[in-house]
Amino acid sequence: MGRMSQRVLLVLAMLWLSGVSASAGQFKHVVYRPAGQRPYRVVATQLTVSGNLDLVLADYLSSQIVTLLGNGDGTFQKPIRFRAPSPIGLAAGDFNEDGIEDLAVVETGGTGDGAIALFLGDGKGGFKLSASYRIGVASVNVAVADFNGDGHLDVAITDQGFGNPGDVMVFLGNGHGKLGKPTKYKMSGGPVGIAAADLNGDHHPDLAVALAGGGSVAVLMNDGTGHFQKPVIYSAGDCCGPVDVKIADLRNNGKQDLVIANINAGMVVLLNKGDGTFGKPTIYTPFFQNWQPPEACTVADFNLDGNLDVACAASLNDGYIFYGDGKGKFGSGGIEFKNALNHQGGFSIASGDFNGDHAPDLAIPIQNYGKVAILLNTQ
Repeated sequence: MGRMSQRVLLVLAMLWLSGVSASAGQFKHVVYRPAGQRPYRVVATQLTVSGNLDLVLADYLSSQIVTLLGNGDGTFQKPIRFRAPSPIGLAAGDFNEDGIEDLAVVETGGTGDGAIALFLGDGKGGFKLSASYRIGVASVNVAVADFNGDGHLDVAITDQGFGNPGDVMVFLGNGHGKLGKPTKYKMSGGPVGIAAADLNGDHHPDLAVALAGGGSVAVLMNDGTGHFQKPVIYSAGDCCGPVDVKIADLRNNGKQDLVIANINAGMVVLLNKGDGTFGKPTIYTPFFQNWQPPEACTVADFNLDGNLDVACAASLNDGYIFYGDGKGKFGSGGIEFKNALNHQGGFSIASGDFNGDHAPDLAIPIQNYGKVAILLNTQ
């Protein structure tokens, strides 16, 4: 190899290393906020008229929901708590159409019964139970959308089954904080994660469901009336791994793609062909030592380059970011949060602008410490 070629390779290597270093310092040193005893799920949403982004966490061990109201500068007020039996799934939406965010909470006490409960917000961070409905033994996640086009928010939840065929249950809302009887869609493979969005461009929200037992993701197309067609199954990496799914336009082309957290493989991407069908999965794994597969991921433009990126949380170690190129690809490996969490993991992750600088920040529940980790973006 000539000297010129060696110099070119050296320059490219230095540029690559400098890029990794800059990216690894994407977030400031972590700040921890109290969040119950074993916070499992986190949602970032706006609960008050302040305009600040707030956090809601499901703490299954202490049977409570924990609310942290944001101050708008990246800090949060003291926790507000209310009881919910062993909450494990969580989603926000205005279910009584008063302009204030409410909560859909999946509750499971391990007794063979579970429930989906609607809590109506008071606009100050407090909530009151509106209705509760019994569901399956192993329900864990919930998605919210207007599935039948009547202007009212509806709810879809997953039931893993535990030895029996699992299903997805769709409850139609009435706009007054109540839900109708569910329609069940049976599917094998252990449905866990769920997300809703228009996947085929017909302006009706469809469903994507992570099937942990089948190593796959199921896509259920909405017929426009809130009923769903037979699920179409796509490979999503190794068996027994998919636990979380997000829907996002990774290529800036109006086509909604799938991002899946696979606890046996890594972060998995399926690109939409434009009609609600998907190609083969691409699996992305971090390149740093001692990385752990993701439990959950969130999608946002973290480096503000106009392309969506993916940040993932792992249960036993620090999380990491995959930077997108705007073409549906994410490079050769994820970049660690630079030991920001001191090797403490979580099962959920949420993104949002917590300090008003127009750059997405991160919140990760650290369940072993009863806290939520706040990572502010340095961009």
